[in-house]
Amino acid sequence: MPAFAYAALAVIGAMAVLNLVLTLALARRLREGHAGHAHDGEIVPEVLPAPGLEVSGFQHADLTAGRRTVVMLTPTCPPCQTLLDDLTAHAERHRPDTLVLMIGTPEETAAMAPRLTGFETATISERLAEREFQVKGFPAVLSVVDGVVVDAGHQLPVLA
Repeated sequence: MPAFAYAALAVIGAMAVLNLVLTLALARRLREGHAGHAHDGEIVPEVLPAPGLEVSGFQHADLTAGRRTVVMLTPTCPPCQTLLDDLTAHAERHRPDTLVLMIGTPEETAAMAPRLTGFETATISERLAEREFQVKGFPAVLSVVDGVVVDAGHQLPVLA
């Protein structure tokens, strides 16, 4: 076999090994660095803000002093309706520090508003929720202390 054939085989082998190493490195990085979690074998991107996000400049309510629970609901998502049912069923316990942000237009959220009597509420756009709170999925429940998000989830906090 001529020398150039050995050289070609060596180059092809080296490229195959390099390709394998880079593929494994990429797979490892994606596994370690992805912000989401697995759900039915599918990767779900993170849709809630990380603790430490400052939200003290929100114009619809004062979030700068004390502890507040910010609940964000849309009128069309079934989990939001379930959370709304839970919120209204235990309204007396949640009302004092809860701000409910209805996501959508006033027309879209009109059916939700009467159920939230006694709660501090505001209607905001999905774009504003993403810009101000970095929320990209609903329902969202944020615990805010002195204008800083300290916890975020999709369920109401358990009250003592």
